Amino acid sequence: MLELVVVLVILGVFALIALPRLPAGLFDGTPDLVAAEDQLVGDLRRARSTAMGCGDNKSVLVEVSDGWVVDAATNCLASPLAGPRNLSGVSVAGSDLEFRYPWGRLHNGEDVLLTISGGSADPRRICVFGLTGAIQRGGC
Repeated sequence: MLELVVVLVILGVFALIALPRLPAGLFDGTPDLVAAEDQLVGDLRRARSTAMGCGDNKSVLVEVSDGWVVDAATNCLASPLAGPRNLSGVSVAGSDLEFRYPWGRLHNGEDVLLTISGGSADPRRICVFGLTGAIQRGGC
């Protein structure tokens, strides 16, 4: 009986450690905007770095329409990136942007604000600076 109690206590400790690490919305259906933000920032960084090494007269276009598609024409990437991946109820609003060779700055040089929203959670904002192509969480 004592061994059973010890095993239950150990399982309870593991459950307390794992609970905060579970993705948002697993039990209540709320979309995980932080995961979507992480995906988008990662895809934007990959698009920028790819454009920096792509070559003259080439660019990486990021199309934003409810989600995002990076380099759909496979101008520089071997295959396009699309998102959000494995997340439902998440939408992205903003304008399309194009990273240019050789510095990774945006084609038109204007800052672009992208907003990720879904459910009742507060929207997440990402800013892409036009002159440098730098990506910042939290807005412009």
